[in-house]
Amino acid sequence: MKKIILFILLSSLVLNLSPIIVQADKKLNKELMNIVNEFKPSNSLIESPDKPFPTKSIKLYDFNQDGRKEIIVTFEVKAKEQPSSSQYGAMVLKKVNNKWEKIWETRIKGVDLDFSGLADITGDGTKEYLFGVTIGAALGSKLKIFQWNDNSFKNIAEVLYHEIDILNGNQKEGLAVWRWYLAECSLVDVLKWNGDQLVYDKELFSKYYPVIEKFYNDKISKMDAWFYWYCLADAQIKANLFEEASKSIEKGSLLAKKLSMPEGVQNFNKLRDRLEEKKKSL
Repeated sequence: MKKIILFILLSSLVLNLSPIIVQADKKLNKELMNIVNEFKPSNSLIESPDKPFPTKSIKLYDFNQDGRKEIIVTFEVKAKEQPSSSQYGAMVLKKVNNKWEKIWETRIKGVDLDFSGLADITGDGTKEYLFGVTIGAALGSKLKIFQWNDNSFKNIAEVLYHEIDILNGNQKEGLAVWRWYLAECSLVDVLKWNGDQLVYDKELFSKYYPVIEKFYNDKISKMDAWFYWYCLADAQIKANLFEEASKSIEKGSLLAKKLSMPEGVQNFNKLRDRLEEKKKSL
């Protein structure tokens, strides 16, 4: 009986608090928008990115760890003449002496705002700002990584990608970069900061490999195509799964031969050479 009464009381408390929380959120959002509207380019629209979830056009983060969060805003400046590419931008607002100031802005030409997020890529305890804009269907998207540096931002790396995942690593976060190969398949690399640049990370790739394997197994179960086997074999070589890679190469090569695709067969032969070289190097 006591549990029932407690449940009723807690439920009542939550129901009573919910409108207050919603109103507080609305008030905060309105205040933020008023601040943002002061600084956004006059011909721009506030734009939410496609990724990562939850997708928000306004983010808050304390870059210099002074206890006051900066405001990160993404926007679009449409081209005057269509179908020219728009400019997608991001700006950071900071409160200085009780007044908001725009301390930084960047823009990239493209067709879509794909990514706006935060991740500690360098492992220094302060998150970097990641900004990605889709350039085109074939080229994919360009990701720029900005590090907080002396009250502004420094572009420390750029990555071309079609899909991207942020991965948790030891101290530093890594990037799983999917680059389009053919049809609905991509070649995957996992990158991590080495102090100077983003480089391939073997350990983090092995941790991420099950995601890649599941993706291609699902694809192959629906359509047994040589290009899926090719991308899977590439990932298996990178993950040091030599026996699995050998089987994938054989299956994919056979499919390419049946379709009379000499270029495809040649690509599998190159994969086979890569596999043998890696075996010898270990």
